[in-house]
Amino acid sequence: MLINSPSRSIGVILADLLQDQNPWWRDGAIRRAKGYPVRRDLQKDILSRLQRLDDRRAIMLLGSRQVGKTVLLLQLADDLLAAGLPPQNLTYFDFSDDRILGEVTTDEVVKAQPVGVNPEYPRVFLLDEVRSAPTWDLWLKRAVDSRIGQIVATDSAARLLRDGSQESGQGRWDEIFVEGLSFREFVRLHARAGEDEQARLRLAPNLHERYLALGGFPEHVLSEDFPEVRRRLRSDIAERAILRDLSGRGVDVERIKDLFVYLLQDSGAELNAEARARDLEADPRSVRDWVRLLTDTLLVFPLDRFARGATAGLRSKSKIFAADPSLVMAFASFPVHDPTVRARAFEAAVFRHLREVARKVEARMGYYRQREDLEIDFVLEDPRGSLVAIEVTSNPQVRADKAERLRRAAKELKADRRILIHGGVVDEQMEGINAIPIQRFLFDPDACLLGGES
Repeated sequence: MLINSPSRSIGVILADLLQDQNPWWRDGAIRRAKGYPVRRDLQKDILSRLQRLDDRRAIMLLGSRQVGKTVLLLQLADDLLAAGLPPQNLTYFDFSDDRILGEVTTDEVVKAQPVGVNPEYPRVFLLDEVRSAPTWDLWLKRAVDSRIGQIVATDSAARLLRDGSQESGQGRWDEIFVEGLSFREFVRLHARAGEDEQARLRLAPNLHERYLALGGFPEHVLSEDFPEVRRRLRSDIAERAILRDLSGRGVDVERIKDLFVYLLQDSGAELNAEARARDLEADPRSVRDWVRLLTDTLLVFPLDRFARGATAGLRSKSKIFAADPSLVMAFASFPVHDPTVRARAFEAAVFRHLREVARKVEARMGYYRQREDLEIDFVLEDPRGSLVAIEVTSNPQVRADKAERLRRAAKELKADRRILIHGGVVDEQMEGINAIPIQRFLFDPDACLLGGES
């Protein structure tokens, strides 16, 4: 398949890369995601957006490394081709391809179109790791305004993507977060042919324990070598996601990597910038800046103290959580079966699913603390002002004193509902509290929090 190119500056290397990354140009029956038949929940929503010709805004998929963004793009390509999009109208390009020499611009990729583009169909561009392209945001603004086609782009760091691009992006692209697999998706990947998630869960009632250990990074979910998974996560996340993504930012990457390990080992704790500064022999202001950079990689997430007033919580410390329970396990300084490590992984898994619900219903989240003995792990406030108080315990037995503390704190908060997520296997009805097993919550957080079936 020849490529029409108005500019010889693109060169033979780019043409060869495009041919290699878009094999459907030469054979429309080729499907690159054939080995990944299971679709993420998010995938069908993005596919539907692409097939709505009246919506020309671009889609920016933001997520940490290894959460499956590339596979998602290739699955979109397969499904678009299966739905009848002419193969020459579809262009996929990975800007992080190690074979790229020098810089490749988004404009060069778009202009290097294959012979045979059908003008009766839109062109679709799937651009992976787009931040590696120079001035990508200015190009995307022009591309959306000029309606060159439909665009889905990915990258691994939220603020690194948004730097200098917020104004350009308003009304031109939507940002969608891609996190690690939800527990339901994790179950789906373990299901056998013809078996749905509910059936798999009935046959594997302790699958949530596997989820806590392996987490939501798709590459590892079927592994049986748990120590090797933890080793690979430490290597890939620390070396690639931190060193590679942050090395060009003019910061002390080695100390940021050390800070990252501290944060994961203390996942769910309030950030003590002064203590971390002493550990790292750094200034507390630098530590706070480094934490912001780390949250931009989407490998850790902050949670602010909940306050009803708009500014009441600004001076309080944030809690910092691992984005995925497997990161807690991988970087733990204690054995992974230690109760403290398990409890932190437990909370990280719950928080991951709460974030998704909060984005879906546009709810506000935080943690609540008045005194040391009056605290709630998570508070969810929906747009109507309704409050849900959520406490988490990895203990399979719900202790009466923990339930009583939740009642007291929720009463002071004036929460409308009280939920206690525990490590047991059955629901417990307690006075004023809905005690829910971790597996049921992770499998259907919408139903547990919002009272409806998902």
